[in-house]
Amino acid sequence: MPRDRADRWKELGARIREARKGSGLTQRELGELVGVSSHAVWAWEAGRMKPRHEHLVALAFHCTTSPGRLLGQEAVESELLEAAEVAFRDAVVGLPPEDVESIYKFIRFVRAEHRERLREER
Repeated sequence: MPRDRADRWKELGARIREARKGSGLTQRELGELVGVSSHAVWAWEAGRMKPRHEHLVALAFHCTTSPGRLLGQEAVESELLEAAEVAFRDAVVGLPPEDVESIYKFIRFVRAEHRERLREER
């Protein structure tokens, strides 16, 4: 792996670790919430693996941050997106992980349908 990529993965891992600890979660607890093993969380935090997009979104959700912040994007997200994230978190608090995953799947489905409509309009 090229050096700069390895450095980026380590930086991402450090931000994941910081977010997890800030949320008071163990690697095992976060893994259960995200649907992966504690070893996967360890590998992400160590910079040995990069999480898939859906795992990055779930990590951010369960650590009450944004995927952009985990990726090191310093720019502040739009107020609307921030409000939507907070509203989504509030809406799913206390739901079992499988229900939260169903909601994620529905959102991905709606986004795919929207993209398909846009393609058809072109």
